[in-house]
Amino acid sequence: MKFNGLFLGTVIAALSALESGALAQQGATATGVKEPVAVPSQAADSGWTPAEAEVVGAGKKLIDAFNQGNAGQVVDLFLPDAELIDESGTVYLGKDEIGGLLKSFFEKYPGVKTVSQIESIRLIGGLALLDGSRTMMDKEGKSFSLVRYASIWKKTDAGYKIISLRDIAEPIPPTPKEALETIAWLVGSWVNEGSDGKVELDYRWAEDGNFIVGDLVVAAPDGRQVMKSFQRIGWDATEGSFRSWTFDSDGGWGESLWSPSDQGWILESKAVTPTGARGSVRVSIVPENDNRFKIVGTNRLSDGVAEPDYEQVVVRKAPTAGK
Repeated sequence: MKFNGLFLGTVIAALSALESGALAQQGATATGVKEPVAVPSQAADSGWTPAEAEVVGAGKKLIDAFNQGNAGQVVDLFLPDAELIDESGTVYLGKDEIGGLLKSFFEKYPGVKTVSQIESIRLIGGLALLDGSRTMMDKEGKSFSLVRYASIWKKTDAGYKIISLRDIAEPIPPTPKEALETIAWLVGSWVNEGSDGKVELDYRWAEDGNFIVGDLVVAAPDGRQVMKSFQRIGWDATEGSFRSWTFDSDGGWGESLWSPSDQGWILESKAVTPTGARGSVRVSIVPENDNRFKIVGTNRLSDGVAEPDYEQVVVRKAPTAGK
């Protein structure tokens, strides 16, 4: 029977070696919010013109007053007939209504803070259109709201004042650990069914809680260890999906990008052997219950040569005595 570490770039790709028996013996697979750049630093070093920097300075006063929990100072930055439209679309007109809203908010969320990221400033006559985002944090520093905002400021003898401020809520991206909870069912010890060799999988949370890591051991039917691999599964915030990396004991390595399917997960995997041979495979992971899932490998290529599809069933190991 022949094995290949080429397809060990996915959680289960080692199983293909046991299924096909066609490859070469020795190498031959939701937080936390990134803190936005605070407004104060932007006026000094982000290339604003003097006129734009004046608007940024007014925005800094707004953020500072808010972070001090000073509703009066916040309201002073609004014109008497200004409007504030909250995330739900409710309109607050004039300083009295806006001040009442802020007072109630600070009472409900004592110690709340915010940081702001300015995305654009446009100056039109005596008006400034300032758009950006704010992350709201409780007194412990935990983010609980992400808001995009569009604001219109008017230049007055007392500096820029707000005519209109509209907030649009956005979901807070998950932290890596929160995202990985979706596949936390993988944590534990597993083994493939069948007698054509053996693949053992052992998954656990990394100490930092931001990855799931695992050991994969492939053995021949006679018990001889053929391959051992280490795997790390993480959350790729740029792709909005999971990504896994596998490192084989012979020096090969692989990488997989996960995407959800109607039945489970699809892993698009690529790997390289120690000799430079390249391979790819699409692996479907289909959970059947808490203790059993199916693996289907398709579109397999080894240095451009098509390989047979495979299918395997993996079951959770029974706990040993005393555990």
